[in-house]
Amino acid sequence: MSEVVTTHSAEETIAWGREFARRLSAPALVLLSGELGSGKTTLTKGIVAGLNAASEDEVTSPTFTLLHEYGSGVKVFHGDLYRVESFHDLVAAVCGEVGACERG
Repeated sequence: MSEVVTTHSAEETIAWGREFARRLSAPALVLLSGELGSGKTTLTKGIVAGLNAASEDEVTSPTFTLLHEYGSGVKVFHGDLYRVESFHDLVAAVCGEVGACERG
């Protein structure tokens, strides 16, 4: 499914993120792609707030940490793959932050 939405302010983008969050059911994976400054984190603020995982003000770009975790009940992981250069880097970031990787 493809949908094009155009917003004209940060407030509109956050509001649309909240609306979009109502369509999600766990587990869900949402991938955003766009140029630096295109509004990905602003949209994420609305999605995370719409899922009641954190307030809009708590959501920040994970560019330098690669992954932020929000929520105590509903968990939302917000990742930024801009600096990930290999699959190994991605696995290391996810395993280190989420602790979801086991070796067997």
